[in-house]
Order: sequence, then C-alpha cells, then structure tokens
Amino acid sequence: MKKVKFSLEAHIWYGEPIKNPYYMFYCLFDVVHPPELKLHLSELMNHTHKSEIYLQKTPHIVFLIYSLLRSIIRSSYKILSNSKKYYSINPIDKSEVSKLMTFLGALSQEEYLNPYLVFENIFEKQSVVKLETDLFEITQFALGDFIEPPSIEVNTSFISINRLIEACWLLYQRDE
Repeated sequence: MKKVKFSLEAHIWYGEPIKNPYYMFYCLFDVVHPPELKLHLSELMNHTHKSEIYLQKTPHIVFLIYSLLRSIIRSSYKILSNSKKYYSINPIDKSEVSKLMTFLGALSQEEYLNPYLVFENIFEKQSVVKLETDLFEITQFALGDFIEPPSIEVNTSFISINRLIEACWLLYQRDE
C-alpha cells in the first residue's frame, strides 16, 4: 500500500511547509496563544447566527484564524494516524497533578492527563474531512450575511476544535 502524505497546511500562515506536528505547535503557539485562538473561534461561531460580518474591516485575520485552526485539525490527525512515531509524551500520573490544575475547560481529567485521548475520542466520532468542512462552514457563515444559520452539526465540530486546541497546547507545554 502506498503511503499517503498528509500536509499540515502550515505553509499558508508560516511561509514554509512544516512536516512535524510538534514543531508546528511550536510555530503556531509562537504566533497565537490558545485563549486568543479559542476566542476567535467562539466569535466566528457567534457570528454565524448574526447578520453582521465578523472582522469586516480586517477579513485577512479571519483567513489567518481559519488556516491556524485547520493546521491544528490536521496536526492532531497526523499524530493520531501515526501514533507509533508521534506519541512521544507520556501521560501524567494522577498523583502528580491536583484536580484544580487539570482545568482547561473542555477536557476531562483523563484527557488532561493524556491529551492523546482527545485525538482518539474526536476522530473516532468525526473524520478530519468533516471537521475541516464544518470549520469552513463556520468561517463562511461568519463572513457572510445568510438568511439561514449553518447546519446544526457544526456545533459538534466547534466543541471538538476547542478540545483539539487545548490538547495541542498541552502537548506543546509538555514537550518544552
């Protein structure tokens, strides 16, 4: 069987291709921090149901956000699909971390201890294509003035992308 190459699409926002998902996290989180990225994603989602256009005066930022989020989806999938190569960070033992330290918002305590579980749980329920399609739909509706809101399925992808951001941030933090 021929090996399929899977691009992280980082060349769009970074200027050159990146093959290693962990290096992509390093480059991405050097550009934007997770709370800011999650805020932009939430604002995009909020604007799917409004008649006003998100960041109307600076739409290039919306395309940058879309590209960053798409790279997160793709890097998460690449790590999962090649787990023998990329599962390099050991889960944290529960005794090492208090419950207060595990709060990130969208992750369970088990997922906080082992962020790879987030990838497994999300991609078991949704394909990478579905996540990317829904992200495109969220972005499209946030930039347009549509009569009907986007499909209800984008809500699941919105939650999943938030969880991917947090899991990628944890892997980045633990890899330093």
